[in-house]
Amino acid sequence: MTGAITVLPELRHRWIIEQVLTSGAVTVREVAQRFHVSASTANRDCDRVATRIGRRVHGGIVRELP
Repeated sequence: MTGAITVLPELRHRWIIEQVLTSGAVTVREVAQRFHVSASTANRDCDRVATRIGRRVHGGIVRELP
């Protein structure tokens, strides 16, 4: 075992939502580094969350202003 901690996708998604709502954006790189997941996993997480809170852009999510 490598000592890595597995974080459930739902928890990663919640963190992404909180980040976008508080800072206005989140990058795929931030997600990958924060949770020690691959860029592909971080991309999929952003794809799943983006429609609920913002707009998917190259490299991350930005908050949609009303």
